[in-house]
Amino acid sequence: MNWKTPITLVVLLGLLLGAVFYGWQTIISPDEKEKAPKVADAPPKCERRTTFKKGQTIRAPDITVNVYNAGIVPGLAGDTLSALVGKGFQGGISDNAPGAQSARNVTIVTDVPESPKVRLVRTQFQGPVRVVPGELAVGVDVIVGDQFRAVDPNATTFIQLKRNISSCPKGKPGSSP
Repeated sequence: MNWKTPITLVVLLGLLLGAVFYGWQTIISPDEKEKAPKVADAPPKCERRTTFKKGQTIRAPDITVNVYNAGIVPGLAGDTLSALVGKGFQGGISDNAPGAQSARNVTIVTDVPESPKVRLVRTQFQGPVRVVPGELAVGVDVIVGDQFRAVDPNATTFIQLKRNISSCPKGKPGSSP
């Protein structure tokens, strides 16, 4: 009987098992140098921080406003957007509110609630205005509901900042207000 063939097969099987073991170990526990950093290792970096300087004036024409209707009154979003455009704001989207979005009077959906642009839009409405986290489109997103009162005709259409304000969208590194 020729012993070379079984010995060769055992050696090749050993090499194969060694390669499988090495590959498995590399998959389940790679070297520390090759590990990708975990999200928890470093906080997300704000890539699109917006800074507003003390004394800067934010005006209505600098702001795009989107209005969504969460109520049953037809045309409420379009009428509200027209009133805001009449005050100098840039008109954006006018549509029905998406899915789970709701409002009694007015809800502003934004990831940057401290932004002076959001503050200026917030002052345009009569009655309570709620601010919730999220983003629907580019600009300031406004949702009007069945208890919508009105756009305040006497509301100012500019804000002059009394201090520096720096903002970054919450939970969205890389996006901008």
